[in-house]
Amino acid sequence: MLTKTFLNYVRAGYALLWVKSAEEARVLADFMNQVFSSKIKNADDKEEVYTTYVWDVIDGVVNYTLLKKSPEPERVTDTKSKVFGQIVSQTPGAEGSYVGKGDQGLLSPLSWLESKADDNIILFLRDFHTYLKKDCEQWHIISRKIRNLLPTFKSKGKVLVVVAPTVDIPIELEKEVTVIDFKLPEREELKIILKAVCDSAGAPYPDGSKGTEDLVEELVDAALGMTIVEAENAFSVSLVEAGKFDSSIVRREKALIVKKTGLLEVVEAHESLDDIGGLENLKDYLLSRKDTFTKEAKEFGITPVKGILLAGVPGCGKSLTAKAVASAFNRPLLRLDMGKIFGKYVGESENNMKNCLDLAEAVSPCILWIDELEKSMAGNKPGSAQEGHETTRRVFQLLLTWLQEKKTDVLLVATANSIASLPPELLRAGRIDSTWWVDLPDAVQREEILKIHLRKVKRDPAKYKSLKEVVDKTEGFSGAELEVLIKEALVHAYTKKHKELMVEDIIETIPEITPISKMQSKEIEAQHRDAKDRGIKDASKSHAVAKAPVGDMKRKVNFPGAGAAASSGPIVAG
Repeated sequence: MLTKTFLNYVRAGYALLWVKSAEEARVLADFMNQVFSSKIKNADDKEEVYTTYVWDVIDGVVNYTLLKKSPEPERVTDTKSKVFGQIVSQTPGAEGSYVGKGDQGLLSPLSWLESKADDNIILFLRDFHTYLKKDCEQWHIISRKIRNLLPTFKSKGKVLVVVAPTVDIPIELEKEVTVIDFKLPEREELKIILKAVCDSAGAPYPDGSKGTEDLVEELVDAALGMTIVEAENAFSVSLVEAGKFDSSIVRREKALIVKKTGLLEVVEAHESLDDIGGLENLKDYLLSRKDTFTKEAKEFGITPVKGILLAGVPGCGKSLTAKAVASAFNRPLLRLDMGKIFGKYVGESENNMKNCLDLAEAVSPCILWIDELEKSMAGNKPGSAQEGHETTRRVFQLLLTWLQEKKTDVLLVATANSIASLPPELLRAGRIDSTWWVDLPDAVQREEILKIHLRKVKRDPAKYKSLKEVVDKTEGFSGAELEVLIKEALVHAYTKKHKELMVEDIIETIPEITPISKMQSKEIEAQHRDAKDRGIKDASKSHAVAKAPVGDMKRKVNFPGAGAAASSGPIVAG
C-alpha cells in the first residue's frame, strides 16, 4: 500500500492521477481508506468532505463509500445489508438506478463531473486508458476535453483518477498527469489474505505451533509477486489439493501466473554448484557471498551484490551457473527473455521492461537471469557499427537505472558470449559488481566434467580407469560438448550390443563431435584476448603444469682470458 500518497495529492489539489495497477478493488479500498480516515482541511481550517464515485462503460457513474478497511473489497448494491469490509454502492435518486446509466458516451463521466457533480468529488475511471490510445476513434476529443476541464477541477477540488494495468499516456496529457505506481501486496497484506482463507475454509491458521513454525513465512515467500486475488486462489487450491497449506503448490501457481505475462518465466532450478565442473574461482566467490544477503550482514554494513556478469565461450557453464546460484542461495529463479520485451507499439517496450522489473522486485528475494544479454543490447555501445534503436536505448536505460537505484533483494545474473558489444556504463561497479570470463575447461576440469556426466547416467567414474585417455583426446571441448559426448557414447554402446558403457565407446564417439573451439577458433581467440585486455577475472583456476626448460643447461661465460680457456672447453654452471 502507498501510505498517505494519494491523500497528499488530493490535499495538494492534483486534478488528474493515473494509478498503475491491475487490482482495481484494492486500489479503491486503499485510496478510500486514506480519504475517509483523515481530515482534509481547507485554507479556513474547515474540514473538507470528499465523495467518491466510480465510472465504467457498463454501469456509468456509481457513488461508492467504504464502511470499513478491507484488503479486498467488492461492490454490493443492497445498501440495507451493509457488510463490514466491503465497498457499498449508494445510488442517488431512484432505488436501483445509477448516475449516468444508459449513457455510454465516453465523454459522459467528464461532462457529469463538470456540470452535475458537487465540489470535492473523486471520480475513479475504470478501463479508461483504452479510450486514450490513438487507435480509439475519440481519443483526441477525450484528451482535449480533459485538458479544458483541469483548471476548473483544480479550483473545485475535483479529482480524476485513471486506474489501469499499464501506463500509456498520450503525449498531450503527459505534463498534466501524475502517475502512482501501486505495488503488489507485501508480506503483511498476504498474511491477512492467508488468515481470511483460513476463516473462510474453517482451517486452522498456521500460527507457529508445532509443525507450522516456518510455514507462514514459506507461504508468504511463495506468494510474493501475486495479486490479492491470485494469492487467495493459490492458498485455496493448496488446501483443496493437499488438504493443508503447501508452499510448493503456491509456487507452482505463481509460475503459471508469471508465465502468462509471456516476458518472465519461473525456472525450477535443481542444479547445484557441485554439478559444475571447473569454475573454481567463481564458485568460491559465490559461496563467500551467499550469507551477505542476511539481516546480520546488512547490520554489519555489507552491501549485497547487485549484479554478476558471466561472459565466455558458449557451452562452458554460464547458464548452468545461473541456475546453480538460485539453488545455492535458495531463491526463486526468474528468466527474462529480452527478445520478448520489444513490442510494436510506442511505449510498449519500456512498459514491458518496467513491468518485469516491478514483478522481480515483488517476488524478491530472487535471482533475475538474463541470458545472452549482448544480443538484445547490440548497438548501445557508443560508436558501434549498428546504431542503437531509440527504443533499445530507452529499455537499456531503464535496466541501468534500476540496477543503480534498486533497494530490493534482487540479484541480477546476466550471461553473454561476448562483452565487446556491451556498453561500458553497464559494466561499472555499482551495477555489475563482478564480471567473470568462463573459458574452455583444461585437462583437470574436463576430467571432472566427464565424471559428473557419468554419474548423471548412473555410471561409477571410478570404474573407468583409463578416462584420462578420453581427457587427452577432447582438448578444446566445452562442458556442453562433453555432456553430449557421454550421451552419444551411450547410444553407441547400446547399438553395438555392449553390456556396459566402456571407455572405448567414448573414444570412438569423439570424432562424431566437432567442438565449437574448432568451428569458431578465430572468434573465440579474439574474445579471449579482449577479456584478458579488460582484466576480467578467470572463473576457473589454471591447472597448467610448469615445465622445465628443455636443452643444454651449460652457461656461457665471457671473462678476460676466455680465449685461452676455450681450448679446455666451456665452464659449466654447477
